[in-house]
Amino acid sequence: MPALFMLGAAAAVLAPAPGASAEKLRAWPAMRHEGAAYAVATDRKNRIISCVPLDPATDATKVKAACATLAARGVPTAITPALAKGSSEEWFPSADYPAASIPEHKSGSVTIVYEIDERGVATDCMVQHSSGIAKLDVAACAAMLKRARFTPASFQGKPVHAAAIATFAYDSE
Repeated sequence: MPALFMLGAAAAVLAPAPGASAEKLRAWPAMRHEGAAYAVATDRKNRIISCVPLDPATDATKVKAACATLAARGVPTAITPALAKGSSEEWFPSADYPAASIPEHKSGSVTIVYEIDERGVATDCMVQHSSGIAKLDVAACAAMLKRARFTPASFQGKPVHAAAIATFAYDSE
């Protein structure tokens, strides 16, 4: 039976081995630079280590410079990230995944960028890096939108829109 498990998330931290405690998924308010909005991933010290434009039409030549600028500015101290309610295992039950789509003894991962509204509900999802199996990519976004819930992100105490980058791995073993 295939399994789907989380490798990394908005915190951009690899999940511990099975049985160890995992950090909750976090999503920061979308960061803006020159009119474009970006989902950011941070390390454990909340330093921005990567970013992805929320609009796929964003000029690719500007993304690297924008991400460098955002990383240099850092996450404002008045921001509180959205925190996951429950675990990714609850959001991604194996029954949701098209087992027949995963060739035997095959593993891989899909990276998604998703948005969270002011109520803490996942509202939009796009595949950033495909697993190579379209049905699994679609299933990852569908499960995120159907089940993922967060405490809302906030800026100066007011709920705000957030965005995150997460990588989910699968294994047909």
